[in-house]
Amino acid sequence: MSSHHPEAIAGIKEKIATSTRILVRERLIGPFGHPSTRIPGTDLVAVLGHTHDDVKDLAETDTEDVVVMDLDGEVVEGTMEAPGERFMHTEIYKARPDVGAVIHAHPMHCIAFSITDVPLAPVWHLCTLFADGVPIYDSAVQIDNPERGRSVAAALGDRKGVLLKGHGLTVVGTSIEEATVSAVNLERSARLQIMAGGLGAVEAIDRAELTGEMLTDGLTLEEYTHTQWDYWAMEIG
Repeated sequence: MSSHHPEAIAGIKEKIATSTRILVRERLIGPFGHPSTRIPGTDLVAVLGHTHDDVKDLAETDTEDVVVMDLDGEVVEGTMEAPGERFMHTEIYKARPDVGAVIHAHPMHCIAFSITDVPLAPVWHLCTLFADGVPIYDSAVQIDNPERGRSVAAALGDRKGVLLKGHGLTVVGTSIEEATVSAVNLERSARLQIMAGGLGAVEAIDRAELTGEMLTDGLTLEEYTHTQWDYWAMEIG
């Protein structure tokens, strides 16, 4: 399948399983939603399989629930089918060589912003990676074919995330750890923005306080990603 050793592939699958368990705990995914990551040095992607027909709590996701697919969405390793909306992943990977991982989720507070004219704003110091804005894909349809996948990739452009109107959220990152942390933080920031809006005018964090990586000054991407990922991975066991 690739030049990677089986142990390396197993480690990549374990990261997808860990991401899934974190996203379930944070209520970003349930019976729908899926994380994926590129397998470095290949045109292959590890992704959570199509679990809808399995009677299993996704909080118990393990490596057996992860499949490997090519960029046409065809499974090349694993016993499950790839998720129906796999084309959202494959077409983003084709369009964005810089993207190493994709999270598709259905968090309620982010969805609320997809159906209003109020933009998500960088209101939380752990969510400034999205300070350039989060565009909206103006349709609630399932992304179940390559054409729709390309449309989502086009709506995403060069941003870190895109809202799907009345549907969900898709976030990208250089790694599965970064994409997972970013997806969770965007939903938390959306919830905070809604809460603060009930108190008065919401003020975004000043762009002058951000670094070239769009992080709050004083925070490195390594700290942002692995401090949170490691903590959450420990919590879910």
